[in-house]
Amino acid sequence: MDRKTLIAIGLSLIVFVGWQKFYIEPRMPKPTAVETTTMTAGGSSGTNSTNTATSSGALSGSVQAISQKEIIAKSTEISTGTGPAFIGDAGRFFTDWKLTAYKREMKKDAPTIDMVEVTQNNGGEGEFAFDLPDLAYASNVQGTMKASEGGAIWNYEDANLKLTREYSYGADKKWVDLVLTAEFKTKKPNYAFVSVGAKAPLEDHEANDRQLLAYQGTSLERLHLKDVKPVQDLPGVTKWIAAQSRYFLLALIPADPAPRALAQALPGEKNAKISLVYPVTGNTIRIPLKAYFGPKEMNTLHAVEHSLDLTIDFGWFTFFAYPILKVMKWINSAIGNWGISIILLTLLIKLITFPLTYKSMKSMKKIAALQPQMNALKEKHKDDKESLNREMITFMKTQGYNPVAGCLPIVIQMPVFFALYRVLYSSIELYQAPFFGWIQDLSLKDPFYITPVLLTGMMWLQQKVTPSTATDPMQAKMLQFMPLFFGVMMINLPAGLTIYMLVNAAASIAQQKYLNKRLA
Repeated sequence: MDRKTLIAIGLSLIVFVGWQKFYIEPRMPKPTAVETTTMTAGGSSGTNSTNTATSSGALSGSVQAISQKEIIAKSTEISTGTGPAFIGDAGRFFTDWKLTAYKREMKKDAPTIDMVEVTQNNGGEGEFAFDLPDLAYASNVQGTMKASEGGAIWNYEDANLKLTREYSYGADKKWVDLVLTAEFKTKKPNYAFVSVGAKAPLEDHEANDRQLLAYQGTSLERLHLKDVKPVQDLPGVTKWIAAQSRYFLLALIPADPAPRALAQALPGEKNAKISLVYPVTGNTIRIPLKAYFGPKEMNTLHAVEHSLDLTIDFGWFTFFAYPILKVMKWINSAIGNWGISIILLTLLIKLITFPLTYKSMKSMKKIAALQPQMNALKEKHKDDKESLNREMITFMKTQGYNPVAGCLPIVIQMPVFFALYRVLYSSIELYQAPFFGWIQDLSLKDPFYITPVLLTGMMWLQQKVTPSTATDPMQAKMLQFMPLFFGVMMINLPAGLTIYMLVNAAASIAQQKYLNKRLA
């Protein structure tokens, strides 16, 4: 990268990365209760909380839970392609869902990740409830569980309601098929709600990545937990809902899309849930769906539901990000080390973009040669900007120089850089992936800040070998501080991204020396 590229990328990253990584999230205001309907739902064991919400639009009430005396529920272990899940005889679909391939931290004895723990319900996840208080069933209700062919069936019955959950699963399936059935004996509710939730504590460094999702039509609605209202109606046909962190997803995919969705803020710091909303038209309602609690790995998501790959947030640069991710995975399939794969991918991108860099360098050399004449024109017309601009344009035309053509190669390269940033930031493949030595997790920052320091030095060297066209003193001063700016910025970013920047700077130095000789 030349100096113009550094300035362009640096200024862009102030907004792009600074907003994303250093944005200080405001504390969520306390929800206000207006026209509430109290209802008991969900949670097999653990602590349940009191939720209040505002009725919204055409919805005559909202799904709520009230505190219950804790009763330890029995759980049954089932096998899935991502790890053991546990279904209980209480109100929630799952009491645990462990991912055997992923641990909480890089230690031999570290426990595996439990997907239910990333929700707001310590006792379980997945909820089936209604807007009629007479149909409230205790969050720690004791139903009956029995085995069935290829799965299990949970039943609950009282004077007003009969509930059935049919589970179908297998060690070769990475999701669980679930059929929810409710029979209303006395009163019929207006709506049934199928929900999933998430929490984002303030101390969580990934708090800004925790989101509720609703796939409606052909677009994905993303709600940061801090922005969810006490009750937020999401009208539109909803194909699936989910709660997610940066690398993991809890998704409910119904066989028949719901007419709308509903998001709700819950008590606590940025706790929230999202629901599929179904109108109840008869005395019985049956909702078949898939439940997927697991990693946001592209092939796995496609196997569950093709559109789930939208949950991997590549931002505005998805068009470039998908091929970059595919190439990186292809390289890693042969190398077996994600750090080395990043290095090889960086060198490959430098090779592909070399013609653009060469064209930009030629343009810089040409403008440097024309600088004396341009300075003379500036001096001649220093008191008449209009004449200066006119004479400068005429001069550039006669010399065959197009300033836009000189900037175009830089502009073309920037989307590739940002796409690679999003790939390295969002890809589950780098989660707890070791490089060597002190870098044992490419998705976390360098624990000893060695690579950011090396990057600062490498970019300083890059400045020394790159010819400068900066004549403005302020621009020249900005360039001097650019290596330090990048070094400080990379301190808290993933080590995988820092490695990319470091290798890119080293390759740029070698490339610049070659171009200096060729264009001399």
